[in-house]
Amino acid sequence: MNGVANGVYGGDLPNQINTPWIDFSEQSTIVGWSSFTAKVIRYKVIGNIVYVYFNIIGTSNSSSTTFTLPISTKFFQGAVACYGVDNGAPQIGLISQPIAPSNSFTANRYTAISNGISSSWTGSGTKQIQGQFFYEI
Repeated sequence: MNGVANGVYGGDLPNQINTPWIDFSEQSTIVGWSSFTAKVIRYKVIGNIVYVYFNIIGTSNSSSTTFTLPISTKFFQGAVACYGVDNGAPQIGLISQPIAPSNSFTANRYTAISNGISSSWTGSGTKQIQGQFFYEI
């Protein structure tokens, strides 16, 4: 990335679209697993939008699940349709919501959101989250 240029993070827009996704798996602080079978967090910046793809699988050791983001959010709050596994049981569909308030580097992941109330994960067994989302910077 070239930094901020012409009001766009990383330089001119056509070059950003053609750049490869950046692996953030090792730099991200991931909470909720004691060990990993797979740990993939990739991102790409186009304009003032960060696109994130994630697939984290392993042994759960917490009822919470978070991972840090590569760039602080300007604003993001929304539900994400994705796939998950909670204590070995597949959770398909809208099972998760990343909540990253303004100026945040952390995405919080839940098993379900109902009437504004989030459900926690089982603190043992196999846990997986896989999906994608985007946010404004």
